[in-house]
Amino acid sequence: MDNQMLGIINAGEENRRLQDLVRKRSLSAVPVGGRYRTIDFLMSNMVNAGVKNIGILTRRNYDSLLKHVGSGKDWGLNRKRGGLYIFPPYISGTSPSGEYASVMDGLRGTADFLRNAKEQYVLLGRSYVVFNADFNDMLDKHIKSGADISLMYFDNTNDTTNVDQDGVYMVTDDTGRVTDMCYAESKHRSNKKSMDVYIMKTSLLLDFIQEATSHNKKHFFFDVLVPNFNRLHIQGYEFKGYVGCITSMEAYYNTNMDMIKKEVYDELFMGKRKIYTRTADGAPAKYGPDAEISNSLVCSGCEIDGKVENSIIFRGSKIAEGATIKNSIVMAEGFVAKGADIDHTILDRHVKVYSNAHLAGSANHPVFIPKGASVNE
Repeated sequence: MDNQMLGIINAGEENRRLQDLVRKRSLSAVPVGGRYRTIDFLMSNMVNAGVKNIGILTRRNYDSLLKHVGSGKDWGLNRKRGGLYIFPPYISGTSPSGEYASVMDGLRGTADFLRNAKEQYVLLGRSYVVFNADFNDMLDKHIKSGADISLMYFDNTNDTTNVDQDGVYMVTDDTGRVTDMCYAESKHRSNKKSMDVYIMKTSLLLDFIQEATSHNKKHFFFDVLVPNFNRLHIQGYEFKGYVGCITSMEAYYNTNMDMIKKEVYDELFMGKRKIYTRTADGAPAKYGPDAEISNSLVCSGCEIDGKVENSIIFRGSKIAEGATIKNSIVMAEGFVAKGADIDHTILDRHVKVYSNAHLAGSANHPVFIPKGASVNE
């Protein structure tokens, strides 16, 4: 179904529950799985479905995001015609800072992109969800259902990765048509949780943007979808694969730890649909004679002389002899010295943990050390 869809990624989403993890970077640029960023998954899913025009809507702290996606070359989007489009956050004068004030305000900046598009359908999504899906199947079922909007969701009845219940939940009838949607923090009427991925006609999204502009509407869910339930046919599309929603520090930790599991890693990275990311040249990981590695992901450029167990070690990190890392995440270019003992901990980029320091958290309350910090004994 090449050339039937274009993509728009809302990379301006924010989540204060992620604390220092998103203080100096956008949520879409948060490192995950050793060598990826969160935006890689949605953008790769789009490319795998034959989407050749993708627009990224930015907002704040987007420097690392722009450096990561670049021209789109690593996703095959550096084209003479079409390809990757970056929409700046300075769209309307409604905010004192000049940046757009809401999602619908931000989407106004994509109006010309949508009007000039030849694709009949638009795939709209947010970048905080880690998954590997077939969007062509979703589009095919969207067309056959005759729906105005198709909305992807997953059943979180037995979900242990996404520990918080925040998000949009939906109720569907026997045909899969959405009959109700609600936003809930802890109590909800359904286990069908939205993944914030929508397919609709390009012309319909343009109508929504025009209506939002005319009536000063801000929120896509509350101001656009909910008031139109009686007028629109909204169809649910259930995704039955692995889903990790980066909505809290606990969910971020659990999503990374899930990638150590063979079945999750194989589904995300070893199937026919590849997950692409920015390439980085580097030497293979180097292991010392006394290194002990078990059930872990260790990326290129690392030097491992200590003990690593059930952990993810990002590019260029160094684990000294006598250091112990368990159930933890060490982001790029980290350093852990001799005698340090780390368990259930997240070390952001360029963190240095010196000799005999001890850090220990739990799966639901991991210790987090912010970017560039140093930890002493």
